[in-house]
Amino acid sequence: MSLSEKISTSIRMNVAKRKLESRKIDHRDGNPLEQWGVAKIKNDIKANKELKQLFEPNKLSREDIKEYKLFKFRELMAYVMENSNYYKEIFEKEGIDPSQIKTYEDLAKIPLTPPEDLAAHPYHFLCISRNKIVREFTSSGTTNIRKMIAYSQDEILEIVDAIISALKMLEMDSKDDTLHIMYPTITATWDPGMILGKACTLAGAKSVINDSENIEDQINTMIEAGSTHIIGLSSFVHKLSMEAKDIDGIKDIGIKKIICSSEPLTESMREDIESIWGCQALRQWGMTELGLANAIECSEQHGFHVDNPDFLIEIVDPKTREILPPGEEGELVVTTLRRKCMPLIRYSTRDITSIIDEICECGALLDQRISDIKRMPK
Repeated sequence: MSLSEKISTSIRMNVAKRKLESRKIDHRDGNPLEQWGVAKIKNDIKANKELKQLFEPNKLSREDIKEYKLFKFRELMAYVMENSNYYKEIFEKEGIDPSQIKTYEDLAKIPLTPPEDLAAHPYHFLCISRNKIVREFTSSGTTNIRKMIAYSQDEILEIVDAIISALKMLEMDSKDDTLHIMYPTITATWDPGMILGKACTLAGAKSVINDSENIEDQINTMIEAGSTHIIGLSSFVHKLSMEAKDIDGIKDIGIKKIICSSEPLTESMREDIESIWGCQALRQWGMTELGLANAIECSEQHGFHVDNPDFLIEIVDPKTREILPPGEEGELVVTTLRRKCMPLIRYSTRDITSIIDEICECGALLDQRISDIKRMPK
């Protein structure tokens, strides 16, 4: 890399760092993921005249945040009606306009977005010019339907910002910490190393990537890099953990937390991993369509903390499509409130869960959680 390229890269990195709300967060002030989410919402309110008339940013309640999300939902509807060929056609056909959405019950007036539509015509969802796309990911995920989703530079930075906050929530908040990234390349439907590595770099943290299926190679890398946290594909982490169970001193490496993602983690798998490494194994949930990293467990291991400012979540009856109250299990439906490139409204995830609408024992007061996630039966 030439000197001019190095200077240009340095400038871009510094600009990106200044945009990250997560860098201002201190875990001693409460749950970092919640802090990050509330800060994003407060910034939105301060920058919008109509929102400032509705909410006092320094006195937000859980109900205020729910109403804020309804406002953002209406705002997003207006945006896609102008910019998305897919939603413009749907809303015109159904005779729907944003002013009709005044309560959460009114959300049922909006048809669900099935993954089959996204798979068949991805660019019909696009709301910006294609030259502003910086990354395109493909995934079949839990639905086994191959889909493409595009992101702008600002959206990638938002994902990175959320990841940094989640890592801080899991005690990765020291310059001595190193994130050990272990996904088998052959099974990765997106580039976890790129996203996670960028998050660590911008956060001022260290990371190392090793996709080897050899447990001794993995352990040697951990020792050399001083790894303190592991993140990887659930089955891959479990497989290598089982191979490590008879290795002397495995618990002395110093792993603080293990994050299992991209696949379900059963309780028996969790017990195996925790007993071998001597630390907590925590689950992360996300979909490529929604931004890869969408919800994660805290150390209390009682539900997934949702990326609060970015999503309006609903639970619907899989058969009747009726919106279900907190505590009742059904299909998870998600709206990407802040997305500008390829926003999704009432996206059908085909995953089964319930909303936990109560304060978490970790101290989070204003965010929202979902319970264990299962795949919808075919």
